[in-house]
Amino acid sequence: MAFNLSTPVEIQQALGVRLREQRLAQSLTQRELAQMAGLSLGALRKLETDGQCSLETLVRAAQALGLLEALDDLFVLKRQSIAQMEQVDLVSRRQRAPRKRAS
Repeated sequence: MAFNLSTPVEIQQALGVRLREQRLAQSLTQRELAQMAGLSLGALRKLETDGQCSLETLVRAAQALGLLEALDDLFVLKRQSIAQMEQVDLVSRRQRAPRKRAS
């Protein structure tokens, strides 16, 4: 499923399904994964059912399943041209977002 045209709820649900598929591929029960990840069984069930969870819960589950590499490219700035690289360099030095001017 490509996320381009999906709603946030659809993306959450898809991630929950993907996580469940990974757990099943590793022949783990929900209880086993929850224990490995240091999560409550309810938190893991909620994640797999509808994708509702905290970021920490998602990271713990991914870590327990050995899927942290899948998160490596998440939100990494992609540099494609020299102009974009210069812009990224300027942005990375900036401490705050610029203030909006009153009109």
